[in-house]
Amino acid sequence: MNPLKFIILFGYTILLSTLLVSCKPERKQSESDLNLETQLNPKAPVETNILGQLIGTWEAEQSFKNRDGSWNDEKKYAIWKWYYILDGHAIQDNWISVDSLNNENIIGTNIRIYNSEENQWYMAWIDKSNRRLATFTAINDSGTVIMDGTNAKRQHIRNTFFNISENEFDWKQEWTFDEGKSWVIVTKIHCKRKL
Repeated sequence: MNPLKFIILFGYTILLSTLLVSCKPERKQSESDLNLETQLNPKAPVETNILGQLIGTWEAEQSFKNRDGSWNDEKKYAIWKWYYILDGHAIQDNWISVDSLNNENIIGTNIRIYNSEENQWYMAWIDKSNRRLATFTAINDSGTVIMDGTNAKRQHIRNTFFNISENEFDWKQEWTFDEGKSWVIVTKIHCKRKL
């Protein structure tokens, strides 16, 4: 290619790129964008508020049951951060647990949205270890939220949020071995608000 033609073509390319960038309309940040992480959208179902109380950052202490039915003396600790997504209509929470050497153990995230027409939550969990999606439905029941579904290892489980207050809440996971006729608590978590 003739060097003069190359310089002219290169100059036109730069001029056109500059014009396109300068003509690109700026998206103005709306009030709902500014409040996305901390406020429920007024048009969202009011039932979302039960888990909306958990918006913020929590320190979690986790206890596990041994195979013999006793509780393991070693506790695990995690940070659990909750915030609104989807323009304040849904909740996402990030879980990061650490082992006794302070190494990251489990890192995962949940997405939770309440469907007022069906009077239930739809929830999904995914973590970097299992790399599978676990889905749940849940109901609000007298100040608790009871989740039902199958975990990433295909075990039928029930998770319950309870004792929810401004600065603390409890969570438990139960497994069934008889198709839901009875449940065994296998994990308990106690959370205290950090932020």
